[in-house]
Amino acid sequence: MKRTSLTTAVIAGIAGVAGISNMASAVYLNNDGLGQVLIYPYYTVNGGNNTLLTVVNTTPQGKAVKVRFLEAYDSREVLDFNLYLSPQDVWTAAVVPVGAGAGVFTNDNSCTVPALPTSLATAQPFLTYAYDGTGDTAADGGPTGVSRTLEGYVELIEMGTVTNAAQDSLKAITHATSGSTAGIPADCSQVVNAWNGGYWDITSGGDPTTDMAATSGGLFGSGAIINVNQGTIAGYNADAIDQFYSDAFSHHTAPGSLSPNISSATSKVSYVFAPSPSSTIPTLITTSYSSGVDAVSSLFMADKIFNEYWTAGGTAANSEWVITFPTKRFYVDSASAAAGHLAPFDKLFSKGVSCAPIGIGIYDREERTTSGTIGFSPAKVQQGASLCYEAQVVTFNQPGIATGASAVLGSNLTANISPPAGANNGWAVIDLYGKSAANHVLPAAYTDGTVGASNVFRGLPVTGFWVANLVNGNVGGVLSNYSALFRHKLHRTCALGTTTSACS
Repeated sequence: MKRTSLTTAVIAGIAGVAGISNMASAVYLNNDGLGQVLIYPYYTVNGGNNTLLTVVNTTPQGKAVKVRFLEAYDSREVLDFNLYLSPQDVWTAAVVPVGAGAGVFTNDNSCTVPALPTSLATAQPFLTYAYDGTGDTAADGGPTGVSRTLEGYVELIEMGTVTNAAQDSLKAITHATSGSTAGIPADCSQVVNAWNGGYWDITSGGDPTTDMAATSGGLFGSGAIINVNQGTIAGYNADAIDQFYSDAFSHHTAPGSLSPNISSATSKVSYVFAPSPSSTIPTLITTSYSSGVDAVSSLFMADKIFNEYWTAGGTAANSEWVITFPTKRFYVDSASAAAGHLAPFDKLFSKGVSCAPIGIGIYDREERTTSGTIGFSPAKVQQGASLCYEAQVVTFNQPGIATGASAVLGSNLTANISPPAGANNGWAVIDLYGKSAANHVLPAAYTDGTVGASNVFRGLPVTGFWVANLVNGNVGGVLSNYSALFRHKLHRTCALGTTTSACS
């Protein structure tokens, strides 16, 4: 077996028993953490925070990877570049404040094209061209200033395996293991020049498939939100999508190209473990879609998010939930969405928002809950309880959020939940389906099959986490601040067509 992933082995075994012939072309969310695509649900440089990123190549092969930073309003790109990882390589970078916006630098030696700055003082600023109307894409109606880059999320997409077939590209990106150049690639300038009028540059007669073979996966990554002044750090694992591609080709593109992106999956069959509305028993659900982005969306579809919260009450605690919709732009951004392809969302992005109604339930640690309607307070731009951005922060018991940034992540794309009096700690559920049941489905019409007999996932494609800070300051001469981060727990539901029958 090429992969050591237990998940792959289990699914392959089930597929064999079930007689599924297209297992090799099925995209799935790898809970073991390895994949061809990595989604980092959030970065921020607000509130004194920086965000650190890592990606690890676990294979004995070189990798070409597209690195793309996306802002939080509408997932317009703020920076992308190509990263070339040598076998068993690790690449690290830091997202930091740059002027009124954000930027990135790395002191890692792995090759990037273009080459990135290597210090905080010279960090590459994130760019506004994709959303302010000065680039190739029309403005989207949201804010046009550089402050829009202060928070967002990241996607890394493998483009192919680097070889030495013609130009010794693998040799150029491989780090020396000994001598005075140990830890330094042999010649990063070679791959830079390959895109600058060289052997990969199409505009100069080059061919980006030179020294490139098919993708093979095996990447994992992590993010960490660190606040040096407060002495806190909270880390998370990137979501890993495996078998994103169903073909045996490379997908190597120039730095700055909008392709590949999260909609570029050539695997249009997805595998998801989920119960039907009439059963609590998870089933391996096989769905064939007409487009790759719908197959990827199905991996993240959930009708409910569960997690805990801690707030003040003797512990100086603050809790915030990051909620990110990693495929939303391909449904709500008029520059990216296919005609008539709005569901599972409600409205196209306009005037800086695309709001999706939600329901909220909240319980303290003694099972007590509030009576009546629970909603976000204050409302800000939301109409009732809604999630209006592609990446946003839900706060708990932060009543001043209407006029200021959130206490932990410094987010300005927020809504606040006010637990009942005395319920300083507990858990909450956000319902992503019930308040907009007609829209919050991945419709049967998107599948590649008979509509009445096609699988329909309910809710929204979502990822994210809960982060909590306990900031006690200086206690007995010791800085006594702490942080913790926990990924969301999700409930998935799938129906067959418009019925409550189990999905196939």
